[in-house]
Amino acid sequence: MNDRADRHVDHINNNQRRIQEHQLTFAEIELEQQGPEQAKSIVVSSDHQEREMDWQRDFRYVSRERQFVEQARVLEWENEAVAEFIPFHAYWPTYEQMQPRQLRWYLYWRGEVRSGRYPDTDLSYLFVYLYELIHGVGWSEPAEGYELMRRVWLAYRERYPELDGYVREWLYDYSLVFELEVPPAEPLQKLPRGLSRELKELEWKRRFTAEPLVLTWDMLRTMIDYDVEKSRFYTGQGRKDLQLYVPKVVSIVDAYLFKSEGARLLERFMPREKKVSRPLFRTAVYDHELYGRSISVSVLPISEHLPLRSFLTQLARFTENKLRELAGFRGKLRGITIEPAVEELVVRYLHRDLEQRKVEKARVHLSKVKINTVKLHRLQRESDEVRDMLMAEEQVEIDFERLQIEPVLRAGSMSAYSKRRDEEVSSEGGKQVEIAAEAAATGLSQEWRELFAQLSGAHRELLSVLLNGENTAARFRIAEQAGSMPELLLDEINEISMEWMGDLLVDGDEIVEEYRAELQSMLGGSGF
Repeated sequence: MNDRADRHVDHINNNQRRIQEHQLTFAEIELEQQGPEQAKSIVVSSDHQEREMDWQRDFRYVSRERQFVEQARVLEWENEAVAEFIPFHAYWPTYEQMQPRQLRWYLYWRGEVRSGRYPDTDLSYLFVYLYELIHGVGWSEPAEGYELMRRVWLAYRERYPELDGYVREWLYDYSLVFELEVPPAEPLQKLPRGLSRELKELEWKRRFTAEPLVLTWDMLRTMIDYDVEKSRFYTGQGRKDLQLYVPKVVSIVDAYLFKSEGARLLERFMPREKKVSRPLFRTAVYDHELYGRSISVSVLPISEHLPLRSFLTQLARFTENKLRELAGFRGKLRGITIEPAVEELVVRYLHRDLEQRKVEKARVHLSKVKINTVKLHRLQRESDEVRDMLMAEEQVEIDFERLQIEPVLRAGSMSAYSKRRDEEVSSEGGKQVEIAAEAAATGLSQEWRELFAQLSGAHRELLSVLLNGENTAARFRIAEQAGSMPELLLDEINEISMEWMGDLLVDGDEIVEEYRAELQSMLGGSGF
């Protein structure tokens, strides 16, 4: 037990003393007598022995907070077996503000809470209980008091969200007073307006030292020295992308710096620690004679450190500019300075992730409507054949007379046309037939054979390179020979696979795992 705990015990002992009444030591009385005799003074001595008086002790001022503590000691183990709930609403509530029926309910409710049950009650009753725990009422060890305070907070915080702002601060004060090693509270999604400076900086430290670094948009924008949410891009089309990508960019840059330099963002821009005086148990009914008015705390002023803020601001501005460019938004932010390596990292990441999002959107869209593409194409071919037959019969009937008049000329023309058409069909379809025959030889399904027949040579070569895990140079070589780019060829492959199979073959730069075997069989049988 530390010095503050010893003071706590002494305070309890001192509270047992009560102001005692003191009697007068003597009195002077004048008695009048009849006649010419003058009045005489008679001194009446006290029957009690004189006692010394300690004016500081016996006539001291007792503060409202001290009165609360003294009464809390009297009621510490009082209980009510049954009581009716009576509403209670007061600002800085104490026992003095309770009516007898309210006090009976409080004692009953407190007994339930101590037993691990948490019936509905008013917020003012909760505050009285929390004030008791702060002053050491209802527990024997400091760690027990901390846990009781934490439990009642968690039990009622959903109904009374305003508890968060109070209890979070009081738990921190409590742990400082008793030097408790306690686990950190749950991460905050945003920093409450009334959060103390010490807790804000603790939250920043926890965020910047977490692996990986994860910052919410609401937190990060307080570290950026320009009002992002007033930019034309943000108020127009860029709100969602900025809120999504700026925190992600900060995270990947943090990881990159650690990998390349061995120092993360906080280590690169580490502020100096400061000592500050923190008032204890602010906004609580608290007797400062118990633990003191304030306590000295070490603070790491992360959110105020200008070099870190400047770096994050430049990173956010550069990210916004790149998102503007990719979205086709006219106009850029000026005066941005950022390291070339970091700039290249951000550009590559945004390009890749935005392309991946497009692919995912296409996949989700097509997954909502499943179409049997094999049957659809078969029906389309059969419909085309019937249409061609009907058109041919109609043409024969219309030209019958002309054919009778010019039999020789027409016959010659038809013969020449048929010959050319046969040559075109033979040339055009020969390759498709050859490819289809190769695919059929692999034993693949009709769906895969038809898909394979739609792929060009460059498509098949690129798929083979991806299957074999060859380097980027091989992909560029294939694309260059085809007069294209690797990304465009991959998009074409995925468009064909979506049309014939309803799914993607390539995810990012890799073959989708569930289709590797079919592609290996298909490409292996084709000589690739």
